[in-house]
Amino acid sequence: MTHLLGGEDCIDSLHRDIIDLQGAVLDVFSKTGPVRFPSWKFPDKLSCNLDLVSLLEEYDYVDSDEEFSQHSHIVLQELMFHR
Repeated sequence: MTHLLGGEDCIDSLHRDIIDLQGAVLDVFSKTGPVRFPSWKFPDKLSCNLDLVSLLEEYDYVDSDEEFSQHSHIVLQELMFHR
């Protein structure tokens, strides 16, 4: 399965999954209010205050940089768990 690490299709799928999860999180927040705990991934921020739009723009597939794409894949998987 390591041949999939950093693949464009995988990264696109992770982007869509994170957007879907964020929608579910926002739905819960609309009923309960935000949960104010430090982010384990970004300890200098509250987990409810992460700017997912900028994170999704930053961690994306780069055709000419396999190593960065693999890094992006891992970070996006971590964001899935984070949400």
